[in-house]
Amino acid sequence: MKKHKTILIPPDKPINHDLHEKIQISLPVEFEEREIKIALATELFREGKLTLKQSAELAELCVEDFLKELSRRKVSIINWDEEELKREIRNADSF
Repeated sequence: MKKHKTILIPPDKPINHDLHEKIQISLPVEFEEREIKIALATELFREGKLTLKQSAELAELCVEDFLKELSRRKVSIINWDEEELKREIRNADSF
């Protein structure tokens, strides 16, 4: 039988965002806790469910290091939907 470890997301310490639920996950020991947190934070940021700052906190990284992780994983830091993009283009055209 494989050994498992449990991680708590977000970590059991004060953080400054609005995640109200804690998730407890049991994973095989070969999974690195740090990598799981970064992967989850990255996906939640990609889906627009968390802000950049919230995602960085969930990943337990400073914003600058989380931005580097997003770049390494080829995730855009600009999370605009189609309407936001059109609005930005219109605003840029007005200059």
